Amino acid sequence: MPLYSQLKDVLLQLVQVDQLQEGNLIPSEREIGERFQVSRITVRRAIDELVREGYLTTQQGKGTFVARPKLQRPMTQMKSFSTATVDEGHLPGSKLLSLRHEQAVEHIASILKTEKNAWIWIVERLRLVDDEPIGISMAYLNLPPDLSLTPTELTQEVSLWSILEKKGITLLRSEETLQAIAAGEDQAKLLQVNQGFPLLLVEGVVYTGQNIPIEYHQIFNRGDRYKYSVQTDRQ
Repeated sequence: MPLYSQLKDVLLQLVQVDQLQEGNLIPSEREIGERFQVSRITVRRAIDELVREGYLTTQQGKGTFVARPKLQRPMTQMKSFSTATVDEGHLPGSKLLSLRHEQAVEHIASILKTEKNAWIWIVERLRLVDDEPIGISMAYLNLPPDLSLTPTELTQEVSLWSILEKKGITLLRSEETLQAIAAGEDQAKLLQVNQGFPLLLVEGVVYTGQNIPIEYHQIFNRGDRYKYSVQTDRQ
């Protein structure tokens, strides 16, 4: 194993066993080099790797710090944003950006298996974790004609799925995809990051107990704050 990779593993272990905790300033490159008897080039490469992987973060003129742990999201479980956030010991929050009732464009209508120009609900929200902007959620809902949504209930309740279930809609399963994208101007402003910042786009369709697609969503999560896991079995 290359020397920088060995050093990287040692530094990562210090972070994971809390000898270096969130927000701590790590020792200087010179101090690390002297402690482990390696060159500053080796130290710099090990640190750069840990920064790229999100374990450390650099601040211009201040140094390198231990980054906040990423939020874990297993893609093998169907959990709402609020439930998953609470399970990790954090406070979920939501800010309603817009609520619209309009006719579906052809692309959305096809996903929701409804007629083009059918009336759907569109909910756009800013998602928060411990009051920090963490993601932007766009939900396209093909609700029964007798059901509606109001700004009040979306402001009072963080979980959209909880609102739907209270209206008698049983959510059975979801299908998700995940891809990396760059933040656009509007997304960067809402998430308080620079334009072009890495985001993780989660797209999915949620089905009811009758196996009918009820929701298509696009969730733009900050790439530095999320880690997704997938479990597979060999057939």
